[in-house]
Amino acid sequence: MTTCWYCSTEVPETSQYCPTCGHSQTDRTSSPLFGVVDPTTGIWNSKFVNALVGQEANRAVRYHRPLSVLTVELDHAERLGQAVRDTDTVGFLDADGPPHFAIVLPETDEQGAALAADKIRRSVASHDFGTSGAWKRITVSCGAATIEPGYRPKDEAGLVNRREYTGNLMREAYEALDQGRSAGTNRTTVGAYRP
Repeated sequence: MTTCWYCSTEVPETSQYCPTCGHSQTDRTSSPLFGVVDPTTGIWNSKFVNALVGQEANRAVRYHRPLSVLTVELDHAERLGQAVRDTDTVGFLDADGPPHFAIVLPETDEQGAALAADKIRRSVASHDFGTSGAWKRITVSCGAATIEPGYRPKDEAGLVNRREYTGNLMREAYEALDQGRSAGTNRTTVGAYRP
């Protein structure tokens, strides 16, 4: 057995790819996840999240379905994946200042986004992050942006494209996060998509 260069799990010496993370063990630049997974956290990076938000936003608008995006500010990432549905996607956005994460919530309206954010906040707040037995409390703040099911773009011909949906949704979610943080910590603020 050897150790995967990317995720540090045990890999049989004869394996070309890690069975846990999918990375090539011989060519680090040709791995299937190279460039879309954050090497520090091991979750999707902002490049992947932005592409996914654009794709899901186009689908939501086209089929008149809801879509929500959460931005979450916290110190530990592992609790996020345990607090979301298997159809949701968690990604790492940036590490400038406190780390920020995004969670893409397909088929989720404003009320569902608020419920998901509260579930995440409770999950993180109740988890013991102490490494020496001393309980350490961590709280998170969440900002959400939602495309409601009845949303119609101003131009049905498609002038509002994937990049604009992505930028607007992410910007709205960040603004909601900032608005909530200005009122205190351990809060959720939800905004609607307004191009």
